[in-house]
Amino acid sequence: MTVSICLSLMLSAQGAEVGVPGQGHASNPKWSPDGQWLAFEVNDYGGALDLYLVRIEDGMATESPTKVTAAGDRGSQFSGGGRVVATPVWHPRGMLFFEGSRSGSNTRFYERRPNSPQVGELLSRSRIDGDLSWATISPDGMWLSFVSDSSGAGDIFRWTYGASEVEKIVSSPYSEMAPQYNEDGSRLVYSRKHRGGQDIFVWEGASPLPWIGGSGDQSRPVWSGQDVVYFTDERGEGRWDIAVSGAPGQKSVVARDVRLPQRATPALTPDGQWVAYGVEDPEQSGRITFSRLSGSGSTSFDSGFAACGEPALIEVESRIYMAYTALSSNDGSDWRKLHIVDVTNLVGN
Repeated sequence: MTVSICLSLMLSAQGAEVGVPGQGHASNPKWSPDGQWLAFEVNDYGGALDLYLVRIEDGMATESPTKVTAAGDRGSQFSGGGRVVATPVWHPRGMLFFEGSRSGSNTRFYERRPNSPQVGELLSRSRIDGDLSWATISPDGMWLSFVSDSSGAGDIFRWTYGASEVEKIVSSPYSEMAPQYNEDGSRLVYSRKHRGGQDIFVWEGASPLPWIGGSGDQSRPVWSGQDVVYFTDERGEGRWDIAVSGAPGQKSVVARDVRLPQRATPALTPDGQWVAYGVEDPEQSGRITFSRLSGSGSTSFDSGFAACGEPALIEVESRIYMAYTALSSNDGSDWRKLHIVDVTNLVGN
């Protein structure tokens, strides 16, 4: 099923711009659980992908973004050529977890405490070796699940926060990717790459349950209540849609030809009723579109920019804010910038 109804309301306002330090594309914004911080990446496409933090109040940055670094350690993962400091994930208590690597080194997890510049490695090699990626945190903050290649192509492990042991919970001859907890932490949805594509599985303490397969990739799933929302390119490579599945083998397409984010899952509103996305159509690239997961309609935010994408949403004191990236149409810059806009009137109850 595809969306055929378009709501008449369309919000048009550029909102507040977050200053991006230096030269590079802003990408992958992630709100802290309380909406007071925004983490985002800056890629200079010259061998460095850095992570920044900025404090937010009433939908606006209150200060210049701060680069996440390990001060004084020239041999750290956060300095030198080929560095990647990216993929932020927030703990419910405000800690920021992220991936760090340098050319020729493993990707490892790091932690930055609230209101502190100190950065430390989250999991030592004595607990788990190899490359670590795709971190996800249970809603209560108790568990961190992630993918490691220490025992094969890429299995899913679980660490109880603050404990010493790490346990393997999903293993196969194939690569597991992008696990995400549901709202009570009882189930994980993830994708598995094999036979030239990706399929989606659900784990809840027993054998993984095949959920959605098909041609091409069924990728980066996320929960909306009991439903699974994901990206799919089954219509052909490079043609990405957003689909929703309420049960194994069942699905409906709610958006077509979307702009695929660098690393993010589908962007859901806090109530889980809408999914936000940019589109590939150049004539519509200045908009972020919202479609109801029920298939009952869609509406748009018109930014006045170009190549809009990577929306991230948060609710703070009954206001819904959206961070997104876009190319400016009036300053001649070739770099994607980061913006914040209040979309409460568009998708609020």
